[in-house]
Amino acid sequence: MNNSTKQRPVFFRSEKKVAVSIYCMLVAATLIQAQERDIPLLDGWAFRQAGTEQWHSAEVPGVVHTDLLRHSLIPDPYVNFNADSVQWIESEDWEYTRTINADSALLQNEHVDLVFKGLDTFAEVYLNDELLGNADNMFRSWEWPIREKLRRGANALKVAFRSPEAVGGKLREAYGLQLPHDSDPSGEGPYIRKAAYQFGWDFAPRLVSSGIWQPVELRCWSGARITSFQLDQQFDTDSIRATIHARVRGDARSSIQYFMDDRLIGERNVELSSSDTVDVPFHFAVDKKSLWWPAGSGKQVLHSVRVEVRNAKGKLLDEIQRSIGFRSVELRQEKDSIGRSFTFVINGVPTFMKGCNIVPPDMFPSRAGDSAWVVLVADAQRAHMNMIRVWAGGIYPPDAFFEACDTAGILVWQDLMFANLVPAEGGFLNNIKAEVKEQVARLSKHPSVAVICGNNELDIAWSNWGWQAKYDLHGADSARVIDSNRTLWKDVFRVLAADAGVAYTWTSPLSNWGNAAGLQSGDLHYWGVWHGDEPIAALADNVGRFVSEYGFQSWPDSALLAKYIDPQQLHPGSAAVRYRQRSYKTDAPIWKAIEQELGDEPKTLGRFIEDSQTVQAKVYQLAIEAHMTAQPNCMGTLLWQLNNCWPGPSWSLIDHEGNWKPGMYEVQRLYGR
Repeated sequence: MNNSTKQRPVFFRSEKKVAVSIYCMLVAATLIQAQERDIPLLDGWAFRQAGTEQWHSAEVPGVVHTDLLRHSLIPDPYVNFNADSVQWIESEDWEYTRTINADSALLQNEHVDLVFKGLDTFAEVYLNDELLGNADNMFRSWEWPIREKLRRGANALKVAFRSPEAVGGKLREAYGLQLPHDSDPSGEGPYIRKAAYQFGWDFAPRLVSSGIWQPVELRCWSGARITSFQLDQQFDTDSIRATIHARVRGDARSSIQYFMDDRLIGERNVELSSSDTVDVPFHFAVDKKSLWWPAGSGKQVLHSVRVEVRNAKGKLLDEIQRSIGFRSVELRQEKDSIGRSFTFVINGVPTFMKGCNIVPPDMFPSRAGDSAWVVLVADAQRAHMNMIRVWAGGIYPPDAFFEACDTAGILVWQDLMFANLVPAEGGFLNNIKAEVKEQVARLSKHPSVAVICGNNELDIAWSNWGWQAKYDLHGADSARVIDSNRTLWKDVFRVLAADAGVAYTWTSPLSNWGNAAGLQSGDLHYWGVWHGDEPIAALADNVGRFVSEYGFQSWPDSALLAKYIDPQQLHPGSAAVRYRQRSYKTDAPIWKAIEQELGDEPKTLGRFIEDSQTVQAKVYQLAIEAHMTAQPNCMGTLLWQLNNCWPGPSWSLIDHEGNWKPGMYEVQRLYGR
């Protein structure tokens, strides 16, 4: 076993250099002028446990666990049983600090805004010991104006993180009810706007961290700046009517110029006052010959759009550039002779979806970075996929992921990050609305984003999993919980998606496995195989209208496990091997399927792993062939799951280090037909 502290997972293989090149080109294309207007604050950070004297250098973006690991202050949580030994971290408060040097060049700007693109999760932000504000949502960005608070010379910036365990406990007490928390033994996760899988899931250990997990910058500007960009499209018979919405903030007379593919297509003059933010729309028409299509249906035509803001003298104040694509997406759900359809119609063409579900590439998302997400898109592209579902229990992917999907022609089914019921009231409700509004506005710019989904499995769980009895939610308490959450999914989120021009489905799945009616309408998560103990052949006999989850577990190769498990523990049934398995079903379904399908009873871990991967490949073969053969009654197959967030067994076809399992090659063959 390799006992050295593991600094960073290996996400790259030689054949993936093309994905890195694509990523570099996308970054270069979107950072025009950013070097002059935005000052990164990524270096010079230090951190400590609150109440202690010792400071250590910190990485930003990063979190407490990875900083402690880098200084060898904790063991690698992925090795042996170490995840248990670092649970104390979530109970502590932590502090991060650095200095901002305000020189004359910085102070000549009329506005200097401090922007945190992500804080995980409960944080107080101070400048020169003055509280700027509080953060309480991992999925939001935070911005404070600081120009008038800066001193010439050194300025002390501090971020004080509060224990998610302690704050979550107080929020639970304030709500007065225990919300369901099947995968979270502490019960605090539902009250915290933080990635659900980090509290433990059936493929992930519990590793609840804190930190500055996204980049930090000073946004410097004078006169006016562009705060957001949105593209609306309406399809006519022969053309597309498009509108670019540029929201501009400032206090000066400004000229807004619109360019497409470096050609000036329009100009607007606006009067700004008192730092107002105004929407400056520009309408234009585009020929329908330049449509963006998903992979396998046509070309991915992308256009470069640039918006510039200039003052009355013609000086450039700000600009923003985006790649856009013109396409229409309809999620058609119509009554028919079977039940109700669930079909994606792209540019007027009903299109069969061949794809997968993805989870975050690491337990600590900041450690994986943009590149790991881009590599996943390259994997999906190689396997002839045309859709990726982003699961609700993780995080909203970075811009680089969506840009790569735009280029590759892979549609995105984007879950909102709701894999738990939440206390959808008061300030928490307002926090959620701000999060979803920000994220939907960010994602809707991309032609690849096909649909937004309100939650993962929560309505099905409420109706079928016995939560009311398990968590003592009855009568008025039951109504309080489910009515407020259903209002979120069915009304609040639907309006926000519609405002951004994105198709919406309020929950997934719409139908439940285990009865014939579930195969007749909507999308289906078919878990009769694995959770229902059915033989794998049942996948071929239970085909829904759109199967958005199904799968079977396998183990990663022995060479990977040997990096994390002591040699004497590398055998079936050892304590360390059992510790890796996070499913309540244990390895029992795998052993049963190996016996039924292969007639084998492996004696070594290596043989067990090989057999598990063989059975998994057969599962996906049976399911995909059945789903594709059932067209047009079945119009989509999204296997669970493409990747893994740590080195252990799961339903993934790609292990934590990016290696394809045999099932991935089988999927590539089937989707490539």
